[in-house]
Amino acid sequence: MSMVDSADSTLIESTLNGDEWAFSELVRRYQAAVWGTVYRILGNSSENEDAVQEVFLRAFTALHKFDRKYPFGPWLLRITTNYCIDQLRRRKGRRLQLWSELNEYDQQRLLRDFSQDGSPEIVGMEGTEGYARVAQALLDGLNPKYRVAFVLREVEERNYHEVARILGTSEVAARVRVSRARVELQKKFRAYLSGLKRKERKRP
Repeated sequence: MSMVDSADSTLIESTLNGDEWAFSELVRRYQAAVWGTVYRILGNSSENEDAVQEVFLRAFTALHKFDRKYPFGPWLLRITTNYCIDQLRRRKGRRLQLWSELNEYDQQRLLRDFSQDGSPEIVGMEGTEGYARVAQALLDGLNPKYRVAFVLREVEERNYHEVARILGTSEVAARVRVSRARVELQKKFRAYLSGLKRKERKRP
């Protein structure tokens, strides 16, 4: 949503004037969007519900700083992505679950994209176990900042203008982050395919 929503503006003004119902209505309007972003970045985690509540708490606390010349949605999603980046940094050694939470169509689409030349090896990657191995090869250890930019652009399929607004960066910076994520992921994917080929050659 690029234009300012007049209903959002009214609800924000009412919230700042002490109307608790008005903020509950903002939560109702944006809960699905926040939940979806949390889910795609953090994966299927028991922490997600707490994360969504924390995002709205932060938004409520910072609402007096929000510039109502701009739409509320991207501002709220920026708070969401910043919170998720913090959580990813805290997890460090823990395995990230994003990949296994994507549906099979998105997994295949992104794998073909990573392979650049549509490598035929992808066709054999059937079943949960295969995808889990690819997940580890592709996503573990990716810088959280690049990972979030990649999710917004390649998984949620947002345009760069939206990605930049949500991340609080310029479009150029957003493109750089997505590009670096793609380069890193393609490198990991090629290494993964090389490992597959080596195993194939060793088989009797």
